[in-house]
This record gives sequence, C-alpha cells and structure tokens, in this order.
Amino acid sequence: MKYLITGGAGFMGAKLTEKLIKDKKNKIYIIDNFSKETGNKDLLNLFKNKNVKLIQKNLNQISEFLKIYNFDYIFHFAAILGVKNVIHNPLKTLKENILTTINLINFAKKQKKLKKICFTSTSEVYAYSLKKKIAKYPTPENIDFLISKDLNPRSSYLLSKIVGEYLLNYSRLNFVIFRPHNIFGPQMGFVHVIPQIINKMLKNKKRKIIIHNSNHKRTFCEIGFAIELMINIAHHKKLKNKIFNIGSPDKEITIMNLAQKIKKILKTKNKLMHSNLKKDNSPEKRKPDMKRSIGFTKRNHNFEEGLKETVMWYKRYYTK
Repeated sequence: MKYLITGGAGFMGAKLTEKLIKDKKNKIYIIDNFSKETGNKDLLNLFKNKNVKLIQKNLNQISEFLKIYNFDYIFHFAAILGVKNVIHNPLKTLKENILTTINLINFAKKQKKLKKICFTSTSEVYAYSLKKKIAKYPTPENIDFLISKDLNPRSSYLLSKIVGEYLLNYSRLNFVIFRPHNIFGPQMGFVHVIPQIINKMLKNKKRKIIIHNSNHKRTFCEIGFAIELMINIAHHKKLKNKIFNIGSPDKEITIMNLAQKIKKILKTKNKLMHSNLKKDNSPEKRKPDMKRSIGFTKRNHNFEEGLKETVMWYKRYYTK
C-alpha cells in the first residue's frame, strides 16, 4: 500500500507511520513543514527507513511538488493548532487550515486508485453545543453544530475543522472523519496539559503548584489505542463517508485528579492548588460517545499504563 500522511512529523502522524512501516510492503510519504517542536528524536530514525520519504514543504502548492497519482490512502493531520498559537493567529488559522484542505482534496481527486481520504477533525466542534446543553454527554457524532456569536479567536480552529468536514462531504471522495479526544503519549509536544503539569512539578518539586481548570473533566486516550482505531476504521473496505470519535471509553477524570496521578508517579511533594482565575474558554467537560468506534478494536484501553509511560518519558526529557 502507498500512503500519504500530511503533518506526518507531528504526534499522531509519526505514530501512525511507525505502525504502518511494520508492514514492509507499505510505502509512506510524509509532508510536514516542521512548524511545531515535538522533541521527537525518534523521527530521525523514522526518516531513515527506506520505505519512508519525507517532503519538507507546505501543503499550499502540493500539486506543484508532488507528482504521484497512485496513493491508496491519504491521512490529513496537517493544521495550525495549539491554543496559544490559534489565539494569536486566528485569521491565519482559519485561512490556512481551510485552504490546505481544499488543496489536498483537489490533489486526492487526481489519484487513480485512492481508497479513502482520512480527515482529522477535532473534539472542539462539540464545544458550544455542550456549553448550551443541546448535545448529549458523552457526545455522539451525530449532533448539530452550534457556533458562538462571540468572536472568540480560539473558535477559528474549530471553525476551520467544521468547514473541513463539510468540504470532505461535498468532495465526492470516499472519506472518513476522525474527531480525536485528548490523545496523549510520549512525544506529544509541550503545550498540552500533561507535559505542562509534569514540567511544573519537576521544576518545583516541593512547592505549591496551581492547577488551572482543575475541575474540568476529560477522558484521556492513549496514543496506541487511538492509532489502532484510526487504522482499522480507515482500512475497513465497506466503510466510507462516516464520522468517528477517537477517544477513551473510560470514565472521565478531573484535571486535578490527573495532576494527583502525575504527582504520584513522579513522587514529588508538591501541594496542588485550585486556580482562582476566572473561567477561560476551555470546555468544562469532554467525553466522547464511543459506541460507533469501539467495535473496531479488541484492544483494552489502559490509561494508567499509558500515563506512567508518558510521565517517565517527559521526566527523562526534562531532566536530561
């Protein structure tokens, strides 16, 4: 099989590549502009594999630099993301995420034997529907979108993903859409809640640490579980033009509870404090309804084991 993975040097793209190249018959082409630092030194070994080809480019002009028309699958992870990045660059986020998806769809239409294009959306698309209590919780895929009247810069990311989903639906291509929910693991980057808490604890082993959004609830999904779901869903021959939550089937936990688990693994003496700051625009709770997705894996999700592996990876990285 021949695969094209956009944003393939990012967290999920790299883990997907690692899984796919275990089959030596697979050829993987990765497009990434390396705009985000992940700390993933394993990428160097990944790119040395003879079945992996790296193209360090933006997707803006993909048809000009990639003259290959026999891809079997396309996975689209590339996007401007990250809360701070999005808030500081809302117009760029909205514009580039939409245009790159349009360019990729046009490129996909030139493929002679494309089985499926897989678009990575976001759990953020549920945010306002949950806030206004017009969506069920845990949240299924078949809800109506609600867009806030407030021009919050953070909304530019979820708007770009909503438009991306509509573009795929109108493309006449065979597609699946993934909506990931709090995927975590080693090498996930440094701007997410888990690596941020780890860093604070390691820098201040005996001091008080304020946990922001401490009462917010999440289900955190280990990366290996998420990748297996994506691969199995993508490769299902009769499955097309469907949307799938990608996340954990476990019970949700609060951010404070998450911090307590990290503290226990690190064996620090930090006193964890609730934040007195006013609420930000982060959703108060997020949990996917996994009924549609869970049947595509026989693997049990192991949050505790995944968290320990992740915490120890970041401990080694931060203290080296």
